[in-house]
Amino acid sequence: MAVRQRHLKRKDSLPPVAAGELATDAAGELAMADSKEDDAAACSLEQPLMGRTSDGTAFVVPKTRDMLQSLFNPFTPKTTFDIITLATLSTHLMVALLFPLAAKRKILMASFAFWRLCYNGGLGWILNWQSSRHGLVAMFKRNGWLDSGRGGKIYLWLKSELEAKMGPDYSFEAVPIEFNAWLLYRQLVDLILLNDFTAYFFLCTCYVGSASDSEPWHAFLRIAGGLILLVFNLWVKIDAHRVVKDYAWYWGDFFFLVEQSLTFDGVFEMAPHPMYSIGYAGYYGGSLITGSYTIFYASLAAHMLQFLFLSLVENPHIEKTYERPPLAVQVIKRSRNRRLSSAHHEHDDAGTDEAVASGIASSIRERPTSLWHPDLIIFKNFDLFRASDVLIMLLLAYSVAIPLGFMWATGHVQLVLVYSICQCVGWILFRTLALGFLLKRQSTNQLITRWYIKHGGNGEEAFSSWRAVCNTATIMTYGSFALVSLAAYHWGDADFSNLILFHTFGVLLIAFHVWSSRSVYETLGDFGWFYGDFFARDSSMLSLAPADIKLYYTGIYRYLNNPEKVIGQAAFYGLALISRSWAVFALALLLQVCYFLFSAYVETPHMEKIYGAQMRRESGIVRTVKKAVNLSIGQPLLVDGARYTDGDIHHISEDAQESSSMVNLLANTAKPVKDILLETKGLLSTTTARLAERALPSELSTIDHLGLYGLKLLPGRAWKSALAKNLADKAAKSVYFLGEPIRVSWQAPLSHSRRDWIGIYPVTANFSNQITTVNSKGRYVYIHPDENLLAEMVVGDSIFTGVVKGTTSVKEGAATTAQKGHPRKRSTGTVSVLQGEALFSSSALPFRVGAYEMRLHHGGTHAVLAQSKPFEIAVCDAKDIVSLLGDNDGAEQREQADSSAPADGPDTLDGLSLALLTVVNKIFAVTDSRAMPVASPRDLGGDLAGDICVETDIVEPLESVHDSFSVDEVLDEKQARRLGYAIKEYFGVEFSSDVLIHAAKHGATVHDVAKRIIEARKALSAYSSANF
Repeated sequence: MAVRQRHLKRKDSLPPVAAGELATDAAGELAMADSKEDDAAACSLEQPLMGRTSDGTAFVVPKTRDMLQSLFNPFTPKTTFDIITLATLSTHLMVALLFPLAAKRKILMASFAFWRLCYNGGLGWILNWQSSRHGLVAMFKRNGWLDSGRGGKIYLWLKSELEAKMGPDYSFEAVPIEFNAWLLYRQLVDLILLNDFTAYFFLCTCYVGSASDSEPWHAFLRIAGGLILLVFNLWVKIDAHRVVKDYAWYWGDFFFLVEQSLTFDGVFEMAPHPMYSIGYAGYYGGSLITGSYTIFYASLAAHMLQFLFLSLVENPHIEKTYERPPLAVQVIKRSRNRRLSSAHHEHDDAGTDEAVASGIASSIRERPTSLWHPDLIIFKNFDLFRASDVLIMLLLAYSVAIPLGFMWATGHVQLVLVYSICQCVGWILFRTLALGFLLKRQSTNQLITRWYIKHGGNGEEAFSSWRAVCNTATIMTYGSFALVSLAAYHWGDADFSNLILFHTFGVLLIAFHVWSSRSVYETLGDFGWFYGDFFARDSSMLSLAPADIKLYYTGIYRYLNNPEKVIGQAAFYGLALISRSWAVFALALLLQVCYFLFSAYVETPHMEKIYGAQMRRESGIVRTVKKAVNLSIGQPLLVDGARYTDGDIHHISEDAQESSSMVNLLANTAKPVKDILLETKGLLSTTTARLAERALPSELSTIDHLGLYGLKLLPGRAWKSALAKNLADKAAKSVYFLGEPIRVSWQAPLSHSRRDWIGIYPVTANFSNQITTVNSKGRYVYIHPDENLLAEMVVGDSIFTGVVKGTTSVKEGAATTAQKGHPRKRSTGTVSVLQGEALFSSSALPFRVGAYEMRLHHGGTHAVLAQSKPFEIAVCDAKDIVSLLGDNDGAEQREQADSSAPADGPDTLDGLSLALLTVVNKIFAVTDSRAMPVASPRDLGGDLAGDICVETDIVEPLESVHDSFSVDEVLDEKQARRLGYAIKEYFGVEFSSDVLIHAAKHGATVHDVAKRIIEARKALSAYSSANF
């Protein structure tokens, strides 16, 4: 797909502290700028690097010293951290020198595994904790270790350690705690990474000479290849550190951000995440030099752990920090911008009516079927009831499954092999040459589009049919390759180690193919994946076309101009290795040659015709290699200066039928197995609760005034509605609507733990009234968080909503809401207690209809102090959604309802659109909490002087039914499941999460979804039980 790129909008919600896009090595996409001109370097020296913490504190970032220099230079003073690091490093040397070969192999292997797990598991957990909750910084704040007033000897020791590691521009007291926490984290990183490398190095030395080469030149090539990989690995690390410096090398952006202008450079133009991809080439160099399968598989396992670390820790942090901020950040930012611009819009209403009307008209334009029913992409979006999908599966069964069954039943392997090779050649030629010919004619004279118009169709239908044919050819190519590989698979009496090695390489190539294909699809989207720019030149011609069809080198295309041409056939070479078949290899080579021809004679000419000078002649890898070679010989950079200057910045923003008897057998077996599993789970839960209860009384006996804890639910919209209708329905007091925030009042003694919390659980989830045995799944809030807890608060948090409303005096024996079953002291007189409220909203709410209860727990434990009465989460009638769930304070929706549809109900498009807008706002609402000192401590009691309270607002993202029903046209799986469930419960129509995600990606509005719901209702109502 050459340089055909799908335009991805540049995110304008980057952190406000960054002057440009901040780079980290972990991002693999961004790199800190390293000036190439002497005057630029001098200028950077004059202007110190500025950092900014999450609370907006700005500071000058002091320079850090080289770790290897400070650690191994004998003339540099050593800190305690240095001594510990050197001591642990020396243990590996002692093991290598003193122990026999067999013993040191086992010890060093265990040591390497330990330090690798400390790296990927330990450091990964700490970074994830810091990213999600500012955990490491909050821990230092909570314990006061970096506070001169509270730290004591620990403070003095840490201060002396850090000052010894830094230069004269560093002041321990002048920099924020985030920077000092990062410096301490660096010491842990140095300890783990150096020991990880040392353990691996000495482990390799234990296996040197273990290879049995049949010829001397085999050993020469093996060792030479290993040395080349080691040198390449060293260059990657050095160049990466030159680009990202210590800040990104040690994951500095997990702690604070820097204001720095950034550009891509060096090794970051060669591969995505070079530190974790090509930066581990040395592992395989060591494997080649030693010639040991043990070293190879240990290296492979370590490399896979590194990719796991990248996927689970770094990529999520990079995405939310630089690419797409979390939903809460976007919603709160949008709400604040609306408030700031509201006054301006009031003065410009007359001038904007026409623009608004135009925007509404464009938002409600006819949406194609593909918006709601996404196309089949290989096997993604497969629909059992879509004719084209079923026909593809039947074609695949006839072409692959039946020949395989014939081969295994009759043993005619050669016959099936010949048939499969002929079939594979046919599909290769059809996919590349035949479809290439059609695309060539489509490019020159719009052959396919003209054909459909001539026979009563249009351009949309032409592109839709082309997508189906193109996807079928791709599936059949894969299927025919699989058939050839199975028919040609033979190993006989081959060496077992070679068999495992070849299978390992084959699986790796297949995995690499899957990754590259997913990367291509994520960059191009549906439009680019199916060569949409052969059918449309602008977004008005096709519904799947992006807003502007331009050329952007993003994602995997930043490194390769045409990934499919270069690495798009990796899986087929992997199948050749697994099957040990030259026939499969020849077919893979044929496919690659045909794709080269397709690219040269079809795709590239079309791209040149459309994009012209936008096309890039050299890929990122080629430019980096040229630069390295030319710099090494002192020559200027050999690239097209008109297009590729040092200031050139490319922005980025970047998936058999069974017999009836067997079906009956499985159906009859599944239920008993499921019942056994459920009974076992229940037995384990009951046993856990009973064991915990035995230890519980001793814990609760230490709590003062246990009988004074209490919980009480505050009435919701259902009760207010009943009062408005003069209905004395007491049951309505304990009913809340799906998505409605729930308020609860609490009572606790003055001596209560500031870590006391309330969780929401299904009423049948716990078997004990004294201890909670199931996870709250994030549905909890702290009733009275202190400064230490609030140090972990991040934007959009819904767990710090507890607030004190006042104090009162009660008789201890008069407490009526104490937890049943707890030992209770007799009344000893009047006791002062705190009374407050807590709010459950957004992610703290359960998004399922059912019966629930709340439990107040002691001090971060699961010991229950009090329980609420059971309450129900239900849904109201669709006609009452706006009146019951709408914003009674802001009245924006109510104004829209009055002006747009005064008499419309949920059966009309306008009325249902407003109801759906209300539901979507409840589902996507976020909590905006702010911590601040108590304004009038006297009002709450003298004991609360200097206390901190939390102010909480519920922010809803959408204003109009013509807004996209998602935020920034992106809907994640969790949000889509919640929205789909809410639509099903409130409106009786079920949408899968995949459909909602696909519609959001293509800009569907609330109005579009409402129209779809009405269409679905009409389709289903004719055959509903009410009509018979």
